[in-house]
Amino acid sequence: MRTPPEFSRWMRVATLGGLSLALLLSCKPAAQPSGPPKPAAAKTNLLASATNRVPTAYVSVFEDLAPPKGRDPFFPNSHRREPEPTPPPPREKAAVSELVLRGIVGSPNHRLAVVNSTILEINEEASVRLPEGARVRVRCLEIGEDHALIKVEGELQPRRLLLNKKGL
Repeated sequence: MRTPPEFSRWMRVATLGGLSLALLLSCKPAAQPSGPPKPAAAKTNLLASATNRVPTAYVSVFEDLAPPKGRDPFFPNSHRREPEPTPPPPREKAAVSELVLRGIVGSPNHRLAVVNSTILEINEEASVRLPEGARVRVRCLEIGEDHALIKVEGELQPRRLLLNKKGL
Protein backbone atom coordinates (compact mmCIF):
# COMPACT_ATOMS: atom_id res chain seq x y z
CA MET A 1 0.00 0.00 0.00
CA ARG A 2 1.18 3.41 -0.87
CA THR A 3 1.38 6.30 1.64
CA PRO A 4 0.14 9.71 0.67
CA PRO A 5 2.87 12.28 -0.16
CA GLU A 6 1.91 14.53 2.80
CA PHE A 7 2.47 11.71 5.26
CA SER A 8 5.97 10.93 3.97
CA ARG A 9 6.87 14.62 4.14
CA TRP A 10 5.75 14.79 7.79
CA MET A 11 7.70 11.65 8.58
CA ARG A 12 10.87 13.15 7.14
CA VAL A 13 10.41 16.38 9.16
CA ALA A 14 9.75 14.45 12.38
CA THR A 15 12.77 12.21 11.81
CA LEU A 16 15.09 15.16 11.12
CA GLY A 17 13.75 17.05 14.17
CA GLY A 18 14.32 14.04 16.42
CA LEU A 19 17.85 13.52 15.14
CA SER A 20 18.76 17.18 15.66
CA LEU A 21 17.37 17.06 19.21
CA ALA A 22 19.30 13.93 20.02
CA LEU A 23 22.50 15.44 18.61
CA LEU A 24 22.00 18.62 20.62
CA LEU A 25 21.43 16.72 23.87
CA SER A 26 24.41 14.48 23.37
CA CYS A 27 26.88 17.39 23.21
CA LYS A 28 28.72 18.05 26.45
CA PRO A 29 29.46 21.55 27.66
CA ALA A 30 33.07 22.69 27.40
CA ALA A 31 35.21 21.55 30.27
CA GLN A 32 36.03 24.18 32.88
CA PRO A 33 39.75 24.83 33.38
CA SER A 34 40.75 23.12 36.51
CA GLY A 35 43.43 24.19 38.89
CA PRO A 36 43.90 26.02 42.11
CA PRO A 37 42.56 29.59 42.35
CA LYS A 38 45.07 32.39 42.15
CA PRO A 39 45.37 33.67 45.70
CA ALA A 40 48.05 36.27 44.84
CA ALA A 41 45.62 38.31 42.69
CA ALA A 42 42.93 38.18 45.37
CA LYS A 43 45.39 39.34 48.02
CA THR A 44 46.56 42.19 45.78
CA ASN A 45 43.00 43.42 45.18
CA LEU A 46 42.14 43.28 48.89
CA LEU A 47 45.35 45.07 49.78
CA ALA A 48 44.72 47.79 47.19
CA SER A 49 41.13 48.38 48.28
CA ALA A 50 42.14 48.50 51.95
CA THR A 51 44.97 51.01 51.46
CA ASN A 52 43.28 53.27 48.91
CA ARG A 53 39.79 53.06 50.39
CA VAL A 54 38.44 52.93 46.85
CA PRO A 55 35.56 50.61 45.99
CA THR A 56 36.62 47.47 44.19
CA ALA A 57 34.32 48.30 41.26
CA TYR A 58 35.94 50.44 38.59
CA VAL A 59 34.64 54.00 38.61
CA SER A 60 35.12 56.39 35.70
CA VAL A 61 36.14 59.91 36.64
CA PHE A 62 36.15 62.70 34.07
CA GLU A 63 38.07 65.76 35.13
CA ASP A 64 36.92 69.09 33.82
CA LEU A 65 40.21 70.29 32.36
CA ALA A 66 40.69 73.24 30.06
CA PRO A 67 41.05 72.35 26.34
CA PRO A 68 44.86 72.55 26.23
CA LYS A 69 45.01 69.82 28.91
CA GLY A 70 41.93 67.76 28.11
CA ARG A 71 38.98 67.25 25.81
CA ASP A 72 35.55 65.69 25.92
CA PRO A 73 36.03 61.90 25.64
CA PHE A 74 32.69 61.40 23.90
CA PHE A 75 32.85 64.38 21.53
CA PRO A 76 36.55 65.09 20.97
CA ASN A 77 35.96 67.66 18.20
CA SER A 78 33.45 69.67 20.27
CA HIS A 79 34.21 73.31 21.08
CA ARG A 80 31.71 73.62 23.96
CA ARG A 81 34.40 73.27 26.64
CA GLU A 82 36.56 76.07 25.29
CA PRO A 83 36.57 79.22 27.39
CA GLU A 84 34.13 81.88 26.31
CA PRO A 85 35.72 84.96 24.73
CA THR A 86 35.75 88.04 26.90
CA PRO A 87 33.43 90.78 25.67
CA PRO A 88 35.06 93.99 24.43
CA PRO A 89 35.07 96.90 26.86
CA PRO A 90 32.06 99.23 26.65
CA ARG A 91 32.44 102.02 24.12
CA GLU A 92 31.39 105.63 24.10
CA LYS A 93 27.81 106.30 23.05
CA ALA A 94 28.61 108.00 19.75
CA ALA A 95 31.72 109.08 17.93
CA VAL A 96 32.07 111.71 15.20
CA SER A 97 33.12 109.08 12.66
CA GLU A 98 30.01 106.97 13.32
CA LEU A 99 27.56 109.73 12.45
CA VAL A 100 27.68 110.53 8.74
CA LEU A 101 25.67 113.03 6.71
CA ARG A 102 24.55 110.92 3.74
CA GLY A 103 22.62 113.58 1.88
CA ILE A 104 20.51 116.74 1.88
CA VAL A 105 17.19 116.71 0.04
CA GLY A 106 14.29 119.11 -0.46
CA SER A 107 13.92 122.72 -1.56
CA PRO A 108 16.00 125.58 -0.11
CA ASN A 109 12.95 126.60 1.97
CA HIS A 110 12.38 123.11 3.42
CA ARG A 111 15.51 120.96 3.60
CA LEU A 112 15.86 117.45 5.05
CA ALA A 113 19.13 115.86 6.21
CA VAL A 114 19.87 112.14 5.95
CA VAL A 115 22.06 111.17 8.93
CA ASN A 116 23.22 107.52 8.63
CA SER A 117 19.84 106.10 7.56
CA THR A 118 17.47 108.50 9.35
CA ILE A 119 15.81 111.53 7.71
CA LEU A 120 15.65 114.63 9.92
CA GLU A 121 14.25 118.12 9.46
CA ILE A 122 15.13 121.21 11.51
CA ASN A 123 14.23 120.88 15.24
CA GLU A 124 13.34 117.21 14.87
CA GLU A 125 14.70 114.64 17.33
CA ALA A 126 15.07 110.98 16.39
CA SER A 127 16.92 107.80 17.27
CA VAL A 128 19.74 107.16 14.78
CA ARG A 129 21.20 103.70 14.29
CA LEU A 130 25.00 103.47 14.43
CA PRO A 131 26.97 101.03 12.23
CA GLU A 132 27.53 98.63 15.15
CA GLY A 133 23.78 98.39 15.77
CA ALA A 134 23.46 100.70 18.80
CA ARG A 135 21.13 103.70 18.73
CA VAL A 136 21.70 107.29 19.82
CA ARG A 137 19.24 110.21 20.16
CA VAL A 138 20.03 113.11 17.80
CA ARG A 139 18.39 116.53 17.36
CA CYS A 140 18.85 118.46 14.10
CA LEU A 141 19.53 122.16 14.76
CA GLU A 142 20.39 123.53 11.30
CA ILE A 143 20.60 122.32 7.70
CA GLY A 144 22.77 124.16 5.14
CA GLU A 145 23.61 123.41 1.50
CA ASP A 146 26.50 121.09 2.38
CA HIS A 147 26.28 120.62 6.16
CA ALA A 148 23.98 119.79 9.08
CA LEU A 149 24.35 120.90 12.70
CA ILE A 150 23.19 118.21 15.12
CA LYS A 151 23.11 117.83 18.90
CA VAL A 152 23.90 114.34 20.19
CA GLU A 153 22.29 113.30 23.47
CA GLY A 154 24.88 113.19 26.25
CA GLU A 155 27.34 115.56 24.53
CA LEU A 156 27.76 119.22 25.48
CA GLN A 157 28.64 120.73 22.08
CA PRO A 158 26.68 120.33 18.82
CA ARG A 159 28.39 118.52 15.93
CA ARG A 160 28.74 119.85 12.40
CA LEU A 161 28.46 117.08 9.79
CA LEU A 162 29.75 117.89 6.31
CA LEU A 163 28.33 116.36 3.16
CA ASN A 164 30.86 114.17 1.37
CA LYS A 165 30.83 115.24 -2.30
CA LYS A 166 33.40 112.70 -3.56
CA GLY A 167 30.84 110.52 -5.27
CA LEU A 168 29.23 113.40 -7.16
